[in-house]
Amino acid sequence: MTQIVGDDDRSPRTLWAEEKLRRFSAATTHQILKRRGRSLGMWVGCGFPKSGTNWLCELMGTSLGLPVPVDYQLPLMFKAVVHSHYLYDERMPQAIYIRRDGRDVMTSFYFYWTRALQLNKNPRFSAGIAEIFDGLYGRSFDPADVQGNLPKFIDFQMTVSPTTVGTPWHVHVRDWWDRPGVGHVSFEGLHADPVAEMVQALAAAGAEPDQEMVELAVRRHDFSRSAGRKSGQEDRGSFRRKGASGDWRNHFTREAGEVFDSYAGDALIDFGYETDRDWYVSL
Repeated sequence: MTQIVGDDDRSPRTLWAEEKLRRFSAATTHQILKRRGRSLGMWVGCGFPKSGTNWLCELMGTSLGLPVPVDYQLPLMFKAVVHSHYLYDERMPQAIYIRRDGRDVMTSFYFYWTRALQLNKNPRFSAGIAEIFDGLYGRSFDPADVQGNLPKFIDFQMTVSPTTVGTPWHVHVRDWWDRPGVGHVSFEGLHADPVAEMVQALAAAGAEPDQEMVELAVRRHDFSRSAGRKSGQEDRGSFRRKGASGDWRNHFTREAGEVFDSYAGDALIDFGYETDRDWYVSL
């Protein structure tokens, strides 16, 4: 059985209680966003998990001069930027959605899940991942065999699973596509020209962006400052593992490419990441 290694000396009862409070607070905040978010002046920063949503929310918070609560254990009901992976709801307040190449998302997700096996911060989540890995790979599971494990992992992530947001990457992105009051950025665009990317997204969401504040946000939340190393330098023990685009090429085999393409090949083209369905042939 896959083992969970703890890094927190608090009691299991304390950890479970904190996790329960976070879940309750997040669910209640979701309802507040839909019912009172607009009148309170709240904002939503959203994306599929491992798409750069934390980075987006940090940029939004500084650009708009708003707090970005993290790991809150009480529901939010004030003017703030709320981090989320929700599906779109027309009752939501102003929002910015971040998309990222789904192949990089799958790669980052794999490393995030294998790292979660070493953490005790969210014991229910870690236990769920351990159970899934046991089912996918059995007792011979080797987390370091990324290339060998990715095909099954991608296949699992592209199906509805209770430990994800409940919908696969390409469906989540399409759900937010071309919605009123929603600005869009891409992970890749934020790396290429973050100021321009944020300015256009804030304007599309209905704000009047302050160029100087956006520039301040970009400087303050640059990957090298927040992670303590340059983008592209890997630390598999960190939540911000690498912060780079195109890392999937270092880990995808042709089999992994075939699996991904079978689910989301058209989406890669629609979202501007490929021009045809033959991208995996040369892997």
